[in-house]
Amino acid sequence: MKTYLEMKEIDLLEKAATNLRDRLLVRLLARLGCRISEALALKVEDIDFEQGAVTKWQILSPVRGQIFGVREINKMVQRTFRQETIRWAQERYRKIPQPMGPEGIVYGDKVINVRNNRRKEVYPGDNALKYVANGEIGIVVGQFKQKNAKWKGLPWLLKVEFASQPGFVYDYKTNDFKEEGEALLELAYALTVHKAQGSEFSLCLLVLPNPCWVLSRELLYTALTRQRNRVVILHQGPWEEFKKYSASFYSEIAGRYTNLFRAPELVIVNGRFLESALVNKTRRGEPVRSKFEVIIADNLYTANMDYVYEQKLIGKDGTERYPDFTIEDSESGITYYWEHLGMLANKDYRERWQTKLEWYSEQGILPLEEGGGARGILIITSDSEQGGIKSDEVAGLIKQVFKHQQ
Repeated sequence: MKTYLEMKEIDLLEKAATNLRDRLLVRLLARLGCRISEALALKVEDIDFEQGAVTKWQILSPVRGQIFGVREINKMVQRTFRQETIRWAQERYRKIPQPMGPEGIVYGDKVINVRNNRRKEVYPGDNALKYVANGEIGIVVGQFKQKNAKWKGLPWLLKVEFASQPGFVYDYKTNDFKEEGEALLELAYALTVHKAQGSEFSLCLLVLPNPCWVLSRELLYTALTRQRNRVVILHQGPWEEFKKYSASFYSEIAGRYTNLFRAPELVIVNGRFLESALVNKTRRGEPVRSKFEVIIADNLYTANMDYVYEQKLIGKDGTERYPDFTIEDSESGITYYWEHLGMLANKDYRERWQTKLEWYSEQGILPLEEGGGARGILIITSDSEQGGIKSDEVAGLIKQVFKHQQ
């Protein structure tokens, strides 16, 4: 069965589209080879190029380069949807400035300022900040030469109104796009997730390539929280493959080595440097701290249980804990937290565990033997007196607790 579209079929789909939303999605899907979630629920008015729509919608990508990066997406959007304006900007008796900069920015384009700079050329001058910060997003609103224009010659300025300074228009000249220096403005139909930090948009179209070496738990969190109303995800490959980024293994923060008391002992696992304490690997391929956790993880995997290793759990008081395993039972709606105790013979370890157990109780998470709590059930296992754990006993416990899923 045919699972792809040829370019002539893509062109037909685009021509059949009756609005900007459908044309944009057809182009993104076809060029990026992505799958899409909830796209059909988007309204036609969710996407437009009208002035004032700066924060209405935004495409986000983790990277700048490659076909799924912001450079290529910006080129694609401009060339596909701004062709007529680009043609106007190149006419002999044009009414708008000619395309400026390496990206050919024209009247009506969505742009981002990429360097902090003071600017005197702003209208109106009274009460103007006369400063544009790195990351400010705006729309090119001029020049547009009308019949009653008092100035002679062809338009030569890009006039930009930034969302953070409504009512004030800044002038940009060809000197702001010199070849020997970095252009002050770039197209902003698509932004990197990093560049979008601190900004919010009503609708976000998030591109998730797979594989993507810069993707991390923190970057995904940033991307997913840039939207005020909705995020539409265009992803390569099965969506389930992105669940792994919830694990601490894919955390940028967890991968930092800033121990003040000893030099880190690093090993390479799946192309990443980790502390030597994280060298035990499960059947699913993730590193864990102990061989006993490998046994638990492998039994959960064998039982087709979807688990997350050391997922952050935030308490009512804002404190954080990292249960060994978190299992969300979609059928019952119950969340199970599994803790394995490997050093109960150690007094300090026992005291720390007792404190943690009390913390769980305060959160409404009670042990399995007590029937669980309002916020979840705590599964507790421990090493035997001989210092081991039996795999068949773990398998039996999983079968007993999750028998409705077996």
